[in-house]
Amino acid sequence: MRWTAPGSELALLSTQTATCLAGPDDALVLSGRALFGAPTLLGGQAAKAGLSCASCHINGRDNPHFLLAGVSAVPGTADVTNSFFSAARGNGRFDPVVIPDLAMPGKVARDPDARALEAFVRNLIVEEFGGQEPTPAMLDVLATYVRAVRACPGEPRIGRGLGDQLSAIDDGVAGVRLMIDRADLQGAALSIASMRHQLGLIAERYAGPGLAEEREGLLAASRALQAIGDGDAARIGPALARWKGDFDTGLAKRLRGAEGRSLYDRKRLAESLR
Repeated sequence: MRWTAPGSELALLSTQTATCLAGPDDALVLSGRALFGAPTLLGGQAAKAGLSCASCHINGRDNPHFLLAGVSAVPGTADVTNSFFSAARGNGRFDPVVIPDLAMPGKVARDPDARALEAFVRNLIVEEFGGQEPTPAMLDVLATYVRAVRACPGEPRIGRGLGDQLSAIDDGVAGVRLMIDRADLQGAALSIASMRHQLGLIAERYAGPGLAEEREGLLAASRALQAIGDGDAARIGPALARWKGDFDTGLAKRLRGAEGRSLYDRKRLAESLR
């Protein structure tokens, strides 16, 4: 929790602001949400620290608990022109701003015909964070996801659980399929990386000697995904379908059965943070 305000760890890890998506079953939205949660999208120091777009914008919203030394002034702020992220945009000043809620209107036009949001996202990835140049398909799905983020009526806060990561893995699968259809191997690789990141987040919650088998299964599943991504591009789709079928009927079921013994359980989580 290197970027969390002291004392906020339990709140951050156990609750989150809900988001209501416009077009929640749209493959573009799901694919964009997968990339939004992938640290390797940003590259550079952000990726090394495990920071993704979703670290500052949980569920596409904000993060009032975000606090990174040298980057934040108070919780919920960040200086994205800090040279820690990218020398290209480092301005030599400490000028953090409040992390915006992407469900609210912002300074960048959301009109899909204007494509201003795509240009903004590209500059953020490449110039502000030093990431690799994104492909047109990657920008398309990321912008579509951001445009789809909506506040839910009543602004409810909801609990965090294993289902969050399992849904994110589903998003990654949708992303791989979409990117393969568009012959975008870079986007497919990043979608696979997003799935492996989610497996890692699950492993962090399944701590303790009694859950060693689950952690070993997660590591094996992650390595299998890496092998799929490193293999023949023409076989990624069928191989991923087999992986997902095995995962859903095997490891995912075991993880659900053990969730109450993991750090997804709020009481166990609170005890681990003491």
